[in-house]
Amino acid sequence: MLAPEDIRRRAQKRYADYLRSLVDGTPFFPLPVGFGKPSPTEDFEKLRREINALTKANLGCQIEWVEVNSRRWGKQRLPERVTFADENSYLRTLGKAKEAARFRDNLELTRGRCATLISFLRDRPLEVVEFAESWPGLIEVCCYLQLHPRPNIYARELPLSVDTKFVEHHQSVLTRLLKIALPKDVVVETGRFEEQFGLRFDEPQVRVRLLDESLRTQLGMTFNDFSIPIKQLQNLGWEKLRVLVSENKMTFLTLPNIPRAIAIWGAGNAAALLHSASWLADCDLFYWGDIDVQGFEILARLREAFPKTQSMMMDIATMNRFRDLCCPGVISKAQIKQQLTGAEEKAYEIAIKSNLRLEQERIPNQFAENIIWSEFPPNSS
Repeated sequence: MLAPEDIRRRAQKRYADYLRSLVDGTPFFPLPVGFGKPSPTEDFEKLRREINALTKANLGCQIEWVEVNSRRWGKQRLPERVTFADENSYLRTLGKAKEAARFRDNLELTRGRCATLISFLRDRPLEVVEFAESWPGLIEVCCYLQLHPRPNIYARELPLSVDTKFVEHHQSVLTRLLKIALPKDVVVETGRFEEQFGLRFDEPQVRVRLLDESLRTQLGMTFNDFSIPIKQLQNLGWEKLRVLVSENKMTFLTLPNIPRAIAIWGAGNAAALLHSASWLADCDLFYWGDIDVQGFEILARLREAFPKTQSMMMDIATMNRFRDLCCPGVISKAQIKQQLTGAEEKAYEIAIKSNLRLEQERIPNQFAENIIWSEFPPNSS
């Protein structure tokens, strides 16, 4: 036989269904609760204690009793069925009267201001309960972006009654809401919230060096070392350049002069930052990173966007030459061999099997310059 707490738990499991009934306007009561019947072999004293506990619990539900006559117990009055007759008794038992009232208020608010989100309340009623206090603000954000899709302003500039951190603090639930509230053609499927819904954000900066002084005139630049937001980098439209991507800042800063070349500091995120800079496909692209699993993963992802990308000093010869400079690497299960050349793959396999990393800044500067100049002779063009 179920104890009072068991009955509460079973009633609680139906709470989401109850909230859905409010959304759909469908009958939910009376609500029967499955109730275990006493076993003929059950200890009578234990049974009597359970019956007394159920009687005194004041659960708010209706208990239907039946008289039974058995050889083991004689004539006894036993509970047969438990039912919540109405909403008040059900919510009182769960202690959720105020919560349900707030859900009703938010339901009416949604119907009145943003009816397209009714499906969200039906599908995720407990999430609406979780964000009950914030719900009016969430609706306000959705309504504004319905009227002003992809506004190209920062979230703090939205003319709303909520505080300036509201959107930032509610990005997860807003993502789910806005994908329902907004037309599909105004939502961009990407990882970042602001990009999805047309808001501005503090874009990553990409640092660039001109390794050929003559490029300043050719490219119309007044300086040879600068940082630029990634979207502006995408629109540069440069072509027929040599582009050397270096992951480490100090190796980036100490790259020698190279004819018709620029350098980009990858900062450990080159593939993600550069994949949308389509003009790189019209350049000779080189990548120099650590000889370790993560370095080869970045190289492989860069080749997914730019298949002709060449590596520098990321081969088995370099690794063998400076094996004594290696340090422990970070284990990864990524499968990238199909993106690597034979010499790269051999170095990659050693990095995996021996868990090694040859950091590019550990490679002596003179050796690196000699390799670079052998690839790009100072007088070449």
